[in-house]
Amino acid sequence: MIDLKAITISEGAAGMRSQIEGLAKLICNSHQNFDIQINPFFKNLPIQLIPATKFAYKNLNEININSKVILISCGKKSVKASIYLKKKFKDLIFNIHIQDPKSDHNLFDLIISPEHDELKCSNNISTLLALHNINFDLNKKKTEVINFIIGGSNKYFEFNKDTQNKILDDLKFLSKKSPVNVIPSRRTPSPFIEKLRTLDSQNVRLLDDVFDPISYGKLLSEAKMHIVTWDSISMISEAISSETGTFLYEFEERSCPKRYKLFYQMTKQKGLLKSFNRNNEPYSISMTEYNLELKSKILNKIESHLWFKNSAS
Repeated sequence: MIDLKAITISEGAAGMRSQIEGLAKLICNSHQNFDIQINPFFKNLPIQLIPATKFAYKNLNEININSKVILISCGKKSVKASIYLKKKFKDLIFNIHIQDPKSDHNLFDLIISPEHDELKCSNNISTLLALHNINFDLNKKKTEVINFIIGGSNKYFEFNKDTQNKILDDLKFLSKKSPVNVIPSRRTPSPFIEKLRTLDSQNVRLLDDVFDPISYGKLLSEAKMHIVTWDSISMISEAISSETGTFLYEFEERSCPKRYKLFYQMTKQKGLLKSFNRNNEPYSISMTEYNLELKSKILNKIESHLWFKNSAS
């Protein structure tokens, strides 16, 4: 196995942190996380106007690299930090950015982007599922519990009252047959969480404080099925990765963007995802081949690069 070490950089948001740590764990033996801090003047600028200099950031000087390392970045504020560090440390860095950096693609040694974004460039590897840092116990015995994982509003979905009432009705129905863990996200509206808390069912357990990867991974490993609202590709990807059957909870169909629909279509075609209805039966999948293939693709790309060949000589 290649002995690779990584430094991961992001703004520190949970979603970005999950992706960079997930990639680092997939391909590297060890990694170090670093939360970058952009100077206030540049914070709200579009990515194209943020300069790739140390002056755009408060703490880039704290990163000191003395030996070859994989630099993994995610999030628009980390794009120019990666470019700057690559210029500064030159051949000591192999820089990977997760998602389209919206900058010159040639300034990165590798880009990892979602397949549904249809990014076309020679240094890109596309992934069907979103990367994440959740650990699963795939040998854990399944319980009779259903996980209902709920997102919330974003720039595409309003998550309106009709949607919320539909979820409440389906929860009441499901809880008559099985215990249900209700797992809201950081985007789930607080008033709706309070409604969930007061549901008149002993079979519904609200878990509104599960934000660490270990506890979340344990919950996903134990359930007999997952139902996930379709507003978050990351939440759906995490559920699928647990190898427990995952069902897509659709709402506000007119608001769903084309790229989301493409993701749902591709995952369903591969048998990784099914649409929710009240009569769904549990099923299981294997992600071993997918994970090994993705890891092999990325490592082959690194090994074929001059950066790696020079380090091996």
